Order: sequence, then structure tokens, then C-alpha cells
Amino acid sequence: MQLDVVGSPEGEVSLYSSDTNIAAVSNGVLTYGSLPGAAVIVAEAIRDGSVVSRRYQQVDVYREQGPSVVRDITETGYVEKLGGGVWHFKYFTDWFDRWGCNIRVQGELALTLDLDRHYWMYFDVWGAIESFGAHNHDCLDIYFDNRWKRNFNPPPVVYPAWNLPCVIPRRTERIDLWEFIGRSVTVRFVWDTKDALYQMFDGWYVGNIRLVPKWWY
Repeated sequence: MQLDVVGSPEGEVSLYSSDTNIAAVSNGVLTYGSLPGAAVIVAEAIRDGSVVSRRYQQVDVYREQGPSVVRDITETGYVEKLGGGVWHFKYFTDWFDRWGCNIRVQGELALTLDLDRHYWMYFDVWGAIESFGAHNHDCLDIYFDNRWKRNFNPPPVVYPAWNLPCVIPRRTERIDLWEFIGRSVTVRFVWDTKDALYQMFDGWYVGNIRLVPKWWY
């Protein structure tokens, strides 16, 4: 929105916002930020380096609340929901042999989305898996419906001792959902140990899943 100065301010006009996350002014143009709320736009008339007059205008920004885009969330197999919006992709732990081995396990977290506009999907991922073959064992992958999108395992690493985990630090991932605008899609996090070896670690975690409209950024 272009801002116009009405009248004679008797000096150069400077405009700024009390909260640029709600609304900001740049080159005389008012733009809305990523958060709803109220911000105050301050207009100052400056002459000879001093403020000779000041005016204030409050801007209220609202976000229209549309229907939820997450229609369904299901966990199957070796996946459990923890508190705080975190899912745990876990191993079988009822028994181990002397090498920390037991059985191969699989699991899936599925989110069915109805996308009425352009969204980005953000989520955090982290974990601790076996060190031997960490790049292609104890795998966590993401699919759109039945189409593979991304793997979260680390690249090949130098193996420590068999009883020490490969630790994956917590990181934030994002995926553009533009191709699904106006339709439904099931986002699937798929967990597969691939074999029964070295299963005495924590597994994978996914949390803080959120869908953000593209125009927020």
C-alpha cells in the first residue's frame, strides 16, 4: 500500500513501524509482515536534523482463519506419539542378543492434507541410529502419496564402535507443497531399519510439524 503525505510537513518525512513483524514501511510503501496484531506507524517531520512534528497511525492486521488443512494423522507400526507434537520412530526393545540385535521393524506417520493455497511444510528431525551403514540402514524417508521425496539419513561416515550410535543433530527441514495446490495429498514419513542389526539406540524423531502459507515469508 502506497502511503501519501497530506499537507505541508515543513521538513523531510521519515516513516517507521513499531513492529515490522506485523507491518513495515519501506520507500513510502506499507507492507504486511508474517504476524497478525497491531503496529503503530510513526511519521516524523525532520528539519535541520531535528524532529519538528510527529504523528501516529495504528495499523491492525488480521489473518482470516480458514478450515484446517490437516485432515488426518495416523501412526502405524513402530511409531509412537510423544508429548509436545513429537513422533518417535522406534526399535523393537523387548529383547536383544549380545550384539544389540533383535528384529527388523518398520513404521509410518501419515498426514493427509487438503491444500487450498500454496504452503511450505516445516518440521524438525533428529535421532540416534546404528553407526554401521547409517547412510542406508535405519532409514527415515518422506513420500508424497506413493512418490519418494527425500531421505534424512546422514552421508557415509567413518564407523565408530558397533555399540555407539550415529547421532543426527536436530535440524529444521522444509518442503515446498506448490504442486498440490487445490488438491489433497498424504505426506508419509516411512521408517525401516532394513535389517535386525544393532537396534539398541533411540531411533528417529520428527516434531514441530507446521504448514505455512507462502505469503507469510
